[in-house]
Amino acid sequence: MQKEGYVSFWIGNINSLEELESLLKVTYTEDGDYVPSLFARGFDIERYDDAVREAEFYDEADNSISRLLEGYSYDDIIIPRILSLCGDDLQKNFNAVILLYNFKYEGIKKNITIDTSDLEFVGTVEYL
Repeated sequence: MQKEGYVSFWIGNINSLEELESLLKVTYTEDGDYVPSLFARGFDIERYDDAVREAEFYDEADNSISRLLEGYSYDDIIIPRILSLCGDDLQKNFNAVILLYNFKYEGIKKNITIDTSDLEFVGTVEYL
């Protein structure tokens, strides 16, 4: 759900930047109706503001949340807050990050697989 001042954080393992872009692509019908991205449908997200989304594919996978989030908007606030939720070291390496700003994910699904892409919800923190 859209909520000012919150950021929701996903990590994943994806084959390429093109695959990440495909997962996040929002489309519209001929009548102009919004069609959610594969990512949004997978996590049962009705809608989010694509203008305040950041996502990155990394050639080198990593298991450190600090390194994966370095360079994102508000990283000086977000990183310590995410670390307080789950620590820095993840169970395995990941090569993709998705951040939805002004969004508080409260869905039931925590992990999904779309084709060969695995995505995992990490958590939501305040950033303002």
